Amino acid sequence: MGRISHNFIFLSILGILFILFDPSGARAALVTDVRFWSAPDHTRVVLDLTEPIEYESSSQESPPLLRVILKGALLHTKKREVVVNDPFVEKILLTPADKEGSRLVLQQKKLLDVHVFALKPELDKPHRLVIDLVDVAQEKKDQEDRQKQKEVRSKGTKIVVIDPGHGGEDPGAIGSRRTMEKDIVIRVGKKLIPMLSQSNGIKAFITRKGDYFVPLEDRVKIAREYGADLFVSLHTDGSFNSQVRGSSVYCLSLSGATDEAAKVLADKENMSNLLGGAVLRPASLTKDPNLNQILLDLMQNNSMKESIRFAESLLAEIKEIYRPKYSTFRQANFVVLRSADIPSTLIEMAYITNADDERLLNQDSFQEKMAQSIAVTIKKFFQDHP
Repeated sequence: MGRISHNFIFLSILGILFILFDPSGARAALVTDVRFWSAPDHTRVVLDLTEPIEYESSSQESPPLLRVILKGALLHTKKREVVVNDPFVEKILLTPADKEGSRLVLQQKKLLDVHVFALKPELDKPHRLVIDLVDVAQEKKDQEDRQKQKEVRSKGTKIVVIDPGHGGEDPGAIGSRRTMEKDIVIRVGKKLIPMLSQSNGIKAFITRKGDYFVPLEDRVKIAREYGADLFVSLHTDGSFNSQVRGSSVYCLSLSGATDEAAKVLADKENMSNLLGGAVLRPASLTKDPNLNQILLDLMQNNSMKESIRFAESLLAEIKEIYRPKYSTFRQANFVVLRSADIPSTLIEMAYITNADDERLLNQDSFQEKMAQSIAVTIKKFFQDHP
């Protein structure tokens, strides 16, 4: 009996080694997790992998579905059937595919545009395969609705776009109690929108309404489509030093950060595209590059002055409810603030990696006070310079 057990164990180990390594000695990729996020115009599905893989995708019209063959990949997750049931996708199915590896099937509610791409490991993120199923008609409708808001606004009405940072695959900074930056900022953003919209002469909009990722450049594009007069990006800070706490306010700098800490923060926030999985689409203002530069210089100069004016007022207002980390605003090269024609400011409300700050950030009363401070500053900003 003992001998049989030893032989069985030996053969089992041999079998596992055979599965994990192919004859060429290369390590097989394991699918360790599958996740999804629902946005107004698309559904994103992400597979976590231990190694990079080759893949092939094909679509079917009736019933509408997408198949992705994960070549040589083995399933190492208990999630074999995931119910999505959002406006675009019914279900995600993962099954072994004989010699091919594994098969991913996405049961769709209608035919959608498909974008499949791989992401390399970044920070704590492993190799990933991203599948975006996009409703092009809805995407176009959302864009037209934003532009319509710009066209129909009455004379003198100011438009503000609030941008809750991170979202979806990119959680932002994470506290010791597992509080995620992406969740806190959208709560504050959703409190802020009605505070502003109730004011005469102000219309407020938000870049993301749920837990999904919006590329940094698209956030600026959304603000421009609305015809925004002001753009405010909401964040919570993070540090390896758990004792650091406090609020801070930032503006754009193209010539270099005001200090090393501001540069490190900008680099961290700019990594959002890599963590969230952005498909970048280049854009230009006009066909004449020389004219582009002249226009950019003129607009940048004015919007930078207005951004600084707003940042100074915001910092003064926040001081009334919470301790600032710095006595003045800071500047660095934040991608999300690179709008030449819109005054733009970024606020780090508190340090989510500090236990006391994390507790505060989770309190509804603190979120309310922070939203009120930002709303008051925005109203003063437009009143003082109509």
